[in-house]
Amino acid sequence: MWVSAVNPDARTADRGAFRGWYIVGAVHILLALTFGAAYSFGAFFTSIQSNFDAGRFSTASIFSFTALIYYVVGVFSGALSDRTSVRAVTATGIILLALGFFASSLLSSSLTLFLGSFCLLVGLGVGLIYVPAISTIQRWFVVYRSSASGIALAGTGLGTLVGPLAAEGLMRHFSWQTTMQMYSVAIALVGLAAAASLRGRPEELGLDPDGIAAIARPRIGSMQQGMDLSEALKRTRFWWCFAAIFLGSIGLFLALIHINPYAQQQGLSVTHANLLIGLIGVGNILGRLVLGRVGDRLGALRFLVLLTVCLAGLCALWEVAQGFVALAVFAVLFGAANGGCIALYPAVAASWFGTKNLGAILGALYVAVGTAAVAGGSFAGLLFDFYESYTLSIRLAGMCALFSAVALLLASRPNPES
Repeated sequence: MWVSAVNPDARTADRGAFRGWYIVGAVHILLALTFGAAYSFGAFFTSIQSNFDAGRFSTASIFSFTALIYYVVGVFSGALSDRTSVRAVTATGIILLALGFFASSLLSSSLTLFLGSFCLLVGLGVGLIYVPAISTIQRWFVVYRSSASGIALAGTGLGTLVGPLAAEGLMRHFSWQTTMQMYSVAIALVGLAAAASLRGRPEELGLDPDGIAAIARPRIGSMQQGMDLSEALKRTRFWWCFAAIFLGSIGLFLALIHINPYAQQQGLSVTHANLLIGLIGVGNILGRLVLGRVGDRLGALRFLVLLTVCLAGLCALWEVAQGFVALAVFAVLFGAANGGCIALYPAVAASWFGTKNLGAILGALYVAVGTAAVAGGSFAGLLFDFYESYTLSIRLAGMCALFSAVALLLASRPNPES
């Protein structure tokens, strides 16, 4: 595909499309399916809240703690896939994710049982899929790492778009419980097929990263080398990177969980409120596809800092947005900026820590995202229950984005041994 742009004589013996791009496609499908299911929670929010007669804090906590679990699990699943089979790990995650939706749909009489089933099974399922899948992409590419990450991670944006809208459409004809059962079947059928096509490293098939022999590849960062997790944890750079991801992710979860009830509070219809979640997904897709390529050209770190600063400005836009059109503009732009950041985090981490044990390192870094889900989801719901307004939460998210950019700059300082 794009290999000839670097050196037309540097291709592998296989003159067809580089197998790595098929891996990118499989990861794209897995992430679309996985996060389409997980982020459809925003569409289920009102029905679940009504069914259990719960406050926004309690209902938002279901999603927030689910996200915390799957990012914590990513520490172990990333390390496991580094040492075993990424196919086996992700396939197990698909089974647990499907089981989580199906079992939770049968537990609508008890909020405690529903919360336990959804959080545990869905959290474990997503955790076994996300980090192993995205760390695999980093091993298949070096020259086109940001672009490949963006295309693969655009699956998350696609899922964010399709998942809530599909849930809303199904719930017009079926109960929310039946809709969750339909989701479980789709997850199992499509997800297992995508997981079966993964391969952890190009060397397993006798290939080189990017499809370019090492002797002809431009010298860009580390290849299949790098530090292990214990060594990374001793670096100040790791913890600044952790802080940057945590602070930069708070606003995303605030929007994904609360933009639906926020819009309905302004008097928008349920359809328009759900569409806003989908528009965040549209922006995510555009951001990951387009901005990932920009990162290859401008430098992943430099562009990541710029996008993070943009997140703060977009939070200010959200605070003053009134009506569907203004909120739709915010949703697309906010989704795009977040999509670009999410596409660039793995590429920046790979350049700093190497790819040898990247699954474990990314898993540890992404605990920050799970913690941000609690801060952006549950804490925002708690603030709303107290003040009946999202203004304070939005302002805090904007400030966190600015601090995230500062943390990235501190992480990029020389002397990474410190």
